[in-house]
Amino acid sequence: MFVNVISDTTRRIPRKHIMGLMALMEEDEEPPAANLNIVFVTDTFIKALNKKYRNKTGATDVLSFNLDNTEDDDSIFGEIYISTDTATKNAKGSGITFRDEILRLCCHGLLHLLGYDHEKPAERKAMRAKEDYYLGRLT
Repeated sequence: MFVNVISDTTRRIPRKHIMGLMALMEEDEEPPAANLNIVFVTDTFIKALNKKYRNKTGATDVLSFNLDNTEDDDSIFGEIYISTDTATKNAKGSGITFRDEILRLCCHGLLHLLGYDHEKPAERKAMRAKEDYYLGRLT
């Protein structure tokens, strides 16, 4: 998996930490050998995506989109959109750093692309356990 980190915001993005996390997850989860785009955007941008693709109003922290089903150098496995505005608010509300919140959202987004969900309580618990596992392995 080749990870592209794209930022359309003024916030500093912890690229090296993101790449380390993605490498850890790739070892265990075995995603397709394709490209993954992680795109950092503003609340304004993610609100529009949320409305267009989920028919929901307002900003959200992360949205994941599965794209190609093929595994070649040109295919894009998926895209993860993260609002740095909402991530900043979440981090402050949770008493954690912006970096830690960004890493949690990257992990969460990739898990969605790999088929994990959190609609039901058991799914939510399993997904949170996976997030905690990967984030706990980062040093």
